Amino acid sequence: MLGSLTPIMIAGGLAKAYNDEVDEKKAQVAEINAVKREWLLKTGLSNIETRRTQLKEARARISNAKKLGFSTKAARALEMSGQLEFEMEKVTKLIGSNKLSENYIPTLSAYLEGQVENDEDLAKAVSKGLSGESFATEEEMSLGLINAMDDINKLQEQFLKTTDLGGATGLPAFQYTPTKGARIELSDRKSIQAQLATSLNTMYEDSFSIGPSGDVQFNQNADPEVQVLFNNLTEKTVGLAEDPTNTFSPVSALNTVISSIENSSLVPPSVVLDKLDEAISTPSFNWEPFRTNPRTDNNNGNQNNNNNNSPINDI
Repeated sequence: MLGSLTPIMIAGGLAKAYNDEVDEKKAQVAEINAVKREWLLKTGLSNIETRRTQLKEARARISNAKKLGFSTKAARALEMSGQLEFEMEKVTKLIGSNKLSENYIPTLSAYLEGQVENDEDLAKAVSKGLSGESFATEEEMSLGLINAMDDINKLQEQFLKTTDLGGATGLPAFQYTPTKGARIELSDRKSIQAQLATSLNTMYEDSFSIGPSGDVQFNQNADPEVQVLFNNLTEKTVGLAEDPTNTFSPVSALNTVISSIENSSLVPPSVVLDKLDEAISTPSFNWEPFRTNPRTDNNNGNQNNNNNNSPINDI
């Protein structure tokens, strides 16, 4: 029987077997692609919905942050760096317990705006986010997926777009002290004032009296300029301790302020106040040129500079 088959019949049988195999593989590929299309479409649409939810939450956080006093640019920058959610939770809790420093939000906002404005790439990224362009493509992405269903390669390209958050995040974290935000409590303020008064008494002839409970009283015959200096030193110390752009604690802030003025005896209080910021930021600041009566002791050359190693930063 086999011998009766002609070459044409044999070739036809082989061709049919080959075609059947090809058709089977095509069917398998089509089935695989169909499953892949279904997964890409469903997952892509799910990604888009997740993205829409995340962006809605992001807009809400930015809106709420602005209501609390954050600038638009600062709120947007924090959101894009992934830090706004933490800040909002912290600030909300501090407000609820009446412990938020009134300077915290303005100081942090100003710092963030400066960081953005001084970095061209950062400024462009935040500006694009603020314009809303990076948040307006959910519908376009959905249509892109649907219209690409007949082409698996185009569908994959459209799917990849659904995994891109479009600028909602991706900025590096801003460097500041996130544990700050709370107001310096009255007990800490009284302790700061008592130690400042003790330090000033050594330079201005017992201008202050300190009561048993730590309350500071200005002596009647003391120079009023000393009291002005005292008040400003108190606020400077509190400001440094509350400022989120440094890592001063109340203790290190106080030590820095005291060390910056400890060698300023015989310098008029108004001059000390005028030079305070410079003295804090300048290690071994030289007070000698500002003395009303130059020192005559043998250690003049060794004592005309303070021993300030500011800024002293710690947690």
